Amino acid sequence: MTAPRSLVCIMPDLFFSVRVETLARRHHLDVVYPSDVGAFVAAVAQASMALIDSGATELPWPEWVAAAKADAAARATPILAFGSHVDRALRDRALEAGVDRYLARDNFVKGLHEIIARAARDATDDPCSEPLPDGARRGIEQFNRGEYFEQHETLELVWRAEDRAVRDVYRGILQVGLACFQIERRNAAGARKMLERALRWLEPFRPACQGVDVERLVRESREAYDEIMRLGPERIGEFDRSKLMRVRLLPDRP
Repeated sequence: MTAPRSLVCIMPDLFFSVRVETLARRHHLDVVYPSDVGAFVAAVAQASMALIDSGATELPWPEWVAAAKADAAARATPILAFGSHVDRALRDRALEAGVDRYLARDNFVKGLHEIIARAARDATDDPCSEPLPDGARRGIEQFNRGEYFEQHETLELVWRAEDRAVRDVYRGILQVGLACFQIERRNAAGARKMLERALRWLEPFRPACQGVDVERLVRESREAYDEIMRLGPERIGEFDRSKLMRVRLLPDRP
C-alpha cells in the first residue's frame, strides 16, 4: 500500500493556505482543494493526508469527512483538523465526523512544518513492507490462543504508539478479537458491531500488510458476520466456534 504525494486541504484562510503550499512544495507534495463531497473523497483516497480548517463554515466538511471515512479507499488516509481551542462543540463535531486528530489553531501553526514533513515521509514510506512490530506479534499470538481481552490490551498499545495509517491494521485485528469475545458471550449485536468496525479498518490494507494475511482475515470476518446475521440474537449460541477468526502470517514472514 504505497501512499501518493499529495495533500487535500479545506483551508479558506489565505494565510494558512499559502504557508501550507510553500511547505508542501519544499517536500514535493501537491496540494488539492476539492469543491464538493465527491471530489473530496476521491482526493483523500489518493492523498497522504487531509488538512481541514474547522472554521470553514461555508463548506459542509463534517459530512465530507464522514463520507471519506465510509469509503474503503479513502478511510485509511489521516485527516487532521484545527480550530479554536475554546470551541469544544466544534472539536467534538469534528471528531464525531471521523477526524483522526484535532489541534488548537496555535498548535497547528507551531507544528505545521512537522505536519507537512510527516505527510511527505508517509508519501515515500511503505509501512506495510516493514516487519511486524514485536507488540503486534504478541497481540496476534494472544488472539490466536483465544485470549481476546489480553490481545485487546496489547494491540491497543501498539495502535496508540503508531501515528501512520498502518495503525488501522492493528486496530482492525483488535476489533476482530473483540468480535470473537462477543460471540463467545452470545452477544450478537456486539459481535456484529465489532466486525463492522474491523472491516472498515482492514479492507484498505488487503491483500497483506507487515506479513499479516489481511485478505484472509477480511474474508473470514465477512463469513462470520454473515453467519451472525443468519443466526440472529436468539441463536447466536449455535455459532460454530471452529469458525472463529484467526490471524495468519504469510510464510515469508514467520
